Amino acid sequence: MIEDLPAHRSGTGTDKRRVSEPNELIDAARLRAFVAAVLERLGMPEDDAVTVGAAFAWADLRGITAQGIAKLPLLVGRIRAGGTPAAPAIRVVAETPAAAVLNAAGAWGQVAGTRAMRLAIVKARATGAGIVVVRDTTSGSAMGWYASLAADEGLVGLAINDTTPLQAPHGGTTRVLGNQAFAIGAPAARCPTVIFDSATTAISWTGIEALIARGEPLTAGLALDASGTPTIDPAAALAGILLPIGGHRGFGLSLMWAVLTGVLSGGARFGSEITPIADLARSQSVSHLMLALDPSAWLPRERFLARVDTLVDQIHASPPMAGVQAVLVPGERAAALAAERERTGVPVVPELSARLRSLGAELGVAW
Repeated sequence: MIEDLPAHRSGTGTDKRRVSEPNELIDAARLRAFVAAVLERLGMPEDDAVTVGAAFAWADLRGITAQGIAKLPLLVGRIRAGGTPAAPAIRVVAETPAAAVLNAAGAWGQVAGTRAMRLAIVKARATGAGIVVVRDTTSGSAMGWYASLAADEGLVGLAINDTTPLQAPHGGTTRVLGNQAFAIGAPAARCPTVIFDSATTAISWTGIEALIARGEPLTAGLALDASGTPTIDPAAALAGILLPIGGHRGFGLSLMWAVLTGVLSGGARFGSEITPIADLARSQSVSHLMLALDPSAWLPRERFLARVDTLVDQIHASPPMAGVQAVLVPGERAAALAAERERTGVPVVPELSARLRSLGAELGVAW
């Protein structure tokens, strides 16, 4: 199945190739299976390969395209170059009943992060709260994936990721901290899971890449170029500095997220020392923090879920502003999109489809 791809603006006029070629619609189950099969051919254990396929599909189903199957060629490149081992010896290096430190040994972020959140869930079931910090992994991509793992089990989940330095400290002019993606998820009884998935910069790296793909400029006030001058050029922003959301408040949150991930994990690098993920042959040494809370440690689970529903109802009851169709909670629009795409398929742009087809053919896996 295919769907039409709308025309996009670009700095040099309409891209006729992209307009004339439709997106390919790929069944979500096929997408998951393709990713898993490719990674297994490269030596990744089956369970880990399936995890990555599920995490990529989770992002694509919700329209977080840059964190979905589009990242598979990057992962393949890192495995082949040696920056990400296909089958690392991930192990727990410190542990208490409620906490643990996981040495990921360079593992892909979604492999290490998923193991960490699952361990946090086990600990939360036993103690009420589970906290697992990961050292020596890669950027975890869509952090809402990890929060959703906890929420799907009826728990509250928090996931934090430090990453390649992208923003300057408040008042500074050099990159020191990443955009520190994070997500919080809370289950409900009759309402969709509430998931706030964000970053601490005014626009994310993924958001800028999406603007480049559409040929659109940045909104003013989101980024500086490499010389420290405000810019609306997305490419200049990627080469420059991202500005924190809320000025010094966003910077402060970024700093403390760095404390709870890179500093707390005891990993080899943190802050300005983290390696770019595109440096294929080197370990990133990114750190994560995964936290799960069991609401039943505080009140009966059913009562907690009902209270989340009530809170969502209160949000929905707020009269919308002019031009706004409905007032929604975080994650609600994404959940509706995911349900639709599970039925109709995940749209994949022609360039990526061709690249994945070629990758699959090289490894003997049908796209």
